[in-house]
Amino acid sequence: MPSLTLRIAVLGLAALTAGCFGMPSSESPAPVDATTTVASPTGTVEFNDGPKERPDRPVTLNESSVRQFVYEYQYRSVYNGLWQGEYTEMSLACRVDTVTERSWGYDVIVTCTGSSTTDPPAGSTATEGPISDYFTQSYRYSVSADALARESVENRDPVS
Repeated sequence: MPSLTLRIAVLGLAALTAGCFGMPSSESPAPVDATTTVASPTGTVEFNDGPKERPDRPVTLNESSVRQFVYEYQYRSVYNGLWQGEYTEMSLACRVDTVTERSWGYDVIVTCTGSSTTDPPAGSTATEGPISDYFTQSYRYSVSADALARESVENRDPVS
């Protein structure tokens, strides 16, 4: 008959290695598919009213045309959002951080930083306006042949 110490050692080893060999337990996470497919975007993106018009969508989607379109779309929309009227003084800068081609179109990361204030000339009946800040914000635009989607992403460094 094996000694008590040997039996305890064998039981301890079995307990420590339980679940390490054989089939995964029901608590094991499902394997991750390394080739995740991203769905084509749907919808449109809100565009702020103001003096700047929505840019025309490019007829041909390529890295250059999509980069320019997203830059103009975001810049003009933010500009309109900060615009307070005839005497608005604006400071706004945007940049395109990345352009990534997808099977359905392009993903573009754009970042903008800005502010505005209203400073009417002396003798004007207009009143000074508040300072409006557009703190650094970054967005991912997904552009396909027939859709435009935007989602907030982690903010990048401010645009200088």
